[in-house]
Amino acid sequence: SKVTRRLTPGNHDTRHSRQKKKASDVRRIITTAHSTETMLRNVLLFALASAASAFTSPALPSSLTRSSRTAVTMLDADTLLVALPGIAALGVSLQKSSFGGEVAMAAPMSIPTEKVDITLARNNFKRWNDALQTKNPTAVADLYSAEALSFLPTVSPMHIKDGSNTEEYFTAFVQKNPFGTITDDSVQPYGYGDAYLHSGLYTFDLGTGAERAPVQARFSYVWKKEDGSWKISHHHSSVRPAGPDMLQVARDNFQKWNDALQTKDAKKVAALYSTAGDLSFLPTVSPMHIK
Repeated sequence: SKVTRRLTPGNHDTRHSRQKKKASDVRRIITTAHSTETMLRNVLLFALASAASAFTSPALPSSLTRSSRTAVTMLDADTLLVALPGIAALGVSLQKSSFGGEVAMAAPMSIPTEKVDITLARNNFKRWNDALQTKNPTAVADLYSAEALSFLPTVSPMHIKDGSNTEEYFTAFVQKNPFGTITDDSVQPYGYGDAYLHSGLYTFDLGTGAERAPVQARFSYVWKKEDGSWKISHHHSSVRPAGPDMLQVARDNFQKWNDALQTKDAKKVAALYSTAGDLSFLPTVSPMHIK
């Protein structure tokens, strides 16, 4: 009877269904494993392509570029979402391993090859002054930037912004036999040591023979490195305003005091003396020190 019970149609169908379910589960596990393997392979390819793009020069070999495109094409949206944390971790890991555990900072666009200080600024000014002595306007103009220029000359109303006008200006200026001497200056570096401001006061001797005379002026230069050479991108020069003639001021004030004496009005004369508590008066015909 037990054998008969096992062989009944109902029991046979149940056993067959279980076998089919087990086979289906096995196929699903195999399919899932295959999909997981494919996804991981895609993630790895994408990560390697991304790392190669981030840590090599922009001009990648064509074969690597094709591989990168293939890897990206193979990824679907779900795989990309899974890949992103791994890619970020890969980038941080590469940065830390390359810089002793610290996150890497972006490298500067240019690395200074010489110290920017007052000595460099004065040496570049000497180059410019020496070029003036050649009386060759092209040699002077060559020291100015051809890319972006702002030049406000001493003896011209123009705002010069290009090389041709710079050369035209110096064609006339070098005929004045100019020679510059710095009397006061300072320097301020900018960028990564590839630019600086040099400003201060200089005196130019201009003219020939008996007509040669000094001209005091103020200056500011901005020098920038262009293709490895120092160029002037900004130059402003203007005649130094004259200060008060203190000798004439003194004579005028003495005249006021003397005129007050002529009035014989003691209060009018005394009004010319300080009352702020800083007076020191040693009269001619008195032994007193009046304060």
